[in-house]
Amino acid sequence: MSSLSASAEAGASAEAGGNTKTSNTTTPKTSAPKPTTPKKLRLLCLHGYAQNANFFSSRTGAVRKGIKALADVHYLDAPHAATGAFLGDIDADARGAPLGWWNTRDAERPALSGAYVGLDESVARVKRCVADDGPFDGVLGFSQGATLAALLCLSEPGLFGFALLFAGFVPRDAIVRAPFDAAAAAPNATPTFHCLGASDASVPPDVARSLASCFASPAVFEHAGGHVVPGNAPLRNAVKDFLRARQ
Repeated sequence: MSSLSASAEAGASAEAGGNTKTSNTTTPKTSAPKPTTPKKLRLLCLHGYAQNANFFSSRTGAVRKGIKALADVHYLDAPHAATGAFLGDIDADARGAPLGWWNTRDAERPALSGAYVGLDESVARVKRCVADDGPFDGVLGFSQGATLAALLCLSEPGLFGFALLFAGFVPRDAIVRAPFDAAAAAPNATPTFHCLGASDASVPPDVARSLASCFASPAVFEHAGGHVVPGNAPLRNAVKDFLRARQ
């Protein structure tokens, strides 16, 4: 009769359900969830009177580079040639064709005129751009482009979720002004950022603040300069803070 060694007997006992050592089990480590990256915003940019998309892109280079981690930008040309007699000679070879979102019947500057020509075509162009190249989370505009951006926020709900308005003004054309008058009485809820220049002779600070009052919770940034989109660090930081709150 064959015999088993002690080790074999122990093994046999274990297989038969005898005394066994309980092994420690290790719970797999779970890694902490990775923080979600906020989505990158998309901005449609509307230039000022007698500018164009390429020129405005170059003039907003500091801001554009400052927000590149937060937003992609798309610059759009206005549909009309700028015809204001006050413009003088413009070097189109150096800065491109002078364009406008509307011209005026009285030859005044856009911020001073009470009679606009061509605005409907510009509204249609922006809406077509949104349909073809959008959607866009927000809109950025300068001067005449800022006023058009504000008009679209007031009259086209849902087209843009927010607006950054540099040197914008309330229009003087009675028909175009109607939604602004309504918003002055019952401010619009669209989040807006307003940048105005303390030395701006074209759109003085009080004029730009009148536009800001059309919105319920405007963020207002004032700089010491004139009719420009400044590129200094305080402005860039203020814009970035505004955009982060929209992500």
